[in-house]
Amino acid sequence: MLIKIYIATIFFISFILINKNYQKVDMEINKVNNISFQRALSTKEKAAYMKLCNAARKELELKQTSAVIFDFNMPSLKDYNYGIGTLNSKAAYPFVKFLKEMAGISNLQIPPQTELLYSSDGKRYFYTTSPYSGSTFTLGTHTIALERLADREYGSLLDKNYVKSLDTNYNKSRTEREYKADYDYVLGNNRDGVLINSLKTAYNKFKNTPDTKLNAEFKEFKSNMSEDTKKNIVYDAIVQDYHKLGKSGTDVENWSYVDKHLFTEKISAKDRAKRIKKLAPEIDFLSFCQFIAQKQHLETKTKLNKNGITTYGDCLICFSPKEVWMNPECFHKHWYTGVEDPNCPETNNIQGWHTPSLNFDRLGEFDENNNIIKLDSTGMLLYNKFKNFLKLYDGIRMDAFWQYVTPFMYNENLEGKYTQNLGNKIIKIMEKASIDTKGYFSPEDYILELVGYGTQQAKDMTKNTFPHVYSTAYAEYNENPGDLMNKVGYKDGAFTIGAANHDNDSLINMSRDINKRNAHREILMRNLGEGYNHTGYQSTNYAKQSPQEKSEQDFRTAKIAEIFTTGKQYFTLPDFFGMSERINNTGKIDKNNWLVRIPSNYEEFYFTQLSKGYGINIPKAYEVALYAKNSNNSELIQKLKDASEILAKEGPMTEAEANIAEKNGTLGEKLCCKI
Repeated sequence: MLIKIYIATIFFISFILINKNYQKVDMEINKVNNISFQRALSTKEKAAYMKLCNAARKELELKQTSAVIFDFNMPSLKDYNYGIGTLNSKAAYPFVKFLKEMAGISNLQIPPQTELLYSSDGKRYFYTTSPYSGSTFTLGTHTIALERLADREYGSLLDKNYVKSLDTNYNKSRTEREYKADYDYVLGNNRDGVLINSLKTAYNKFKNTPDTKLNAEFKEFKSNMSEDTKKNIVYDAIVQDYHKLGKSGTDVENWSYVDKHLFTEKISAKDRAKRIKKLAPEIDFLSFCQFIAQKQHLETKTKLNKNGITTYGDCLICFSPKEVWMNPECFHKHWYTGVEDPNCPETNNIQGWHTPSLNFDRLGEFDENNNIIKLDSTGMLLYNKFKNFLKLYDGIRMDAFWQYVTPFMYNENLEGKYTQNLGNKIIKIMEKASIDTKGYFSPEDYILELVGYGTQQAKDMTKNTFPHVYSTAYAEYNENPGDLMNKVGYKDGAFTIGAANHDNDSLINMSRDINKRNAHREILMRNLGEGYNHTGYQSTNYAKQSPQEKSEQDFRTAKIAEIFTTGKQYFTLPDFFGMSERINNTGKIDKNNWLVRIPSNYEEFYFTQLSKGYGINIPKAYEVALYAKNSNNSELIQKLKDASEILAKEGPMTEAEANIAEKNGTLGEKLCCKI
């Protein structure tokens, strides 16, 4: 079952040891060098392809296809690769457009984009690269697209040639950088990576520029900034202050009395203002970084929305040290969030997440139907958390949602207990946050993760009301479309499902595991029916494969087709592009976690992968799914089959090259334009 492990402060020692060496690790990528041209679609063919796929989606009654996109997964704009991707880059929209055209996506599931957790020993900073480590109330500076700061809209705060130099001056493997993030280069060891240095350069120009539209926007941003965001920024400024003195900036217990209790009643307003005034220069710079991050984020969201793409932000269940410092009364001292798990006998059957447990006694006052009378400190913290996400995204993916219905906590002696009688109080807080932010409440704006132990009560409370999220990597536990509907009692479209998620192994590696193939064969045969007999190809490349290779590819085809037999589905980028690397090796601090990227030449990379039997061939998945649903539209099925075969043929690698070949009459067999 899915295991959620959150990296917190106690893991930093292990991370430090790993951080020194992770850049040296080679990634195994299912790519082929010096391969003959593969078959991309011309512009005319792509238009026909999209009509064909839309017809298939209508026949299959598909409601929503989502791509799970981490910022570091994203390709960089050519000549602007400085070691990490972001959804705010200029490369992002063309890339998402490519996914929409080729895979029919209408939604992005975006994992946490928060500032990454870090520690300080007074000499250097150590970053935890897990996006599930940060604070809810700030966007990460790593999501800022530096090349956009060279635009007039941003006052040309950076010189275009300067930003390009971050790419050209990169002195490590440029090929490796295409396929994995380089956090050392981006963040540095002492806030001296290219990202922070660039933002300081931009900030200095910004401060020395006469009043402009951007200055006015920044003033408005600061005046409207939430108290939670302000406190986050003050925390980071205090850390930097101690760090400059050679002290461990993130060890709150060793802070001065004033700093430790700055936002509590123990400190007078006068002393609080005095301390904040001393930190003012650093606070202003960090506020500027948040301003740029949020400005770019909202501009990206607006552009995606205008082009038919909605966004769901991943609202992590746990809280960072910043939030504990900001809201000490909201957390139990020496108690931590976790899961009762019989697979962890070495820790008294407890899966420890090592993050402070919320004090649910401070939720507030509720009537007999759990309607809110008045929110207390913990209730307000959660309310503000949900409200912040609803401002930044169209909806929320609720991480480990069962912890809001049947929370489990444990102490340092590994003694565990559940919080009783919570019921639907958190849902009532979600409802209030939605109404106050959007003017209405819709369960469809929330996707609930309810996978693992201790989830049944939350499932029963929300099934067929709120969408739930699943992965068929655990198909043998009824986590597959057929069993979820026929055995568990879900309505079609009341859940979204993928073949794998960020905590699973890649689909490639799953297919190479004979035990996994055997465990899922019967389930796939049952769910796909006649479709199970149509996973093969007529292409030359497929014919040349060994029986084992065909078996592995057929398994991958079947696993993808299966998720298209129900209304809502998602895929990860590594699986779409047929990469073997997993996003996160769950439960381990692994030097390969949170690294995998899609290269800037993603179009030719995708079609090359398809020709080798890797990646998601959408028309083939639709074809098999239509057989599984006993469609009698034989003409549509045949056209999908033809399209899937064309994608695996030799020919141009990009749409531009396909257009030239089409004009010259050398394109070969074309995708039929009549649907």
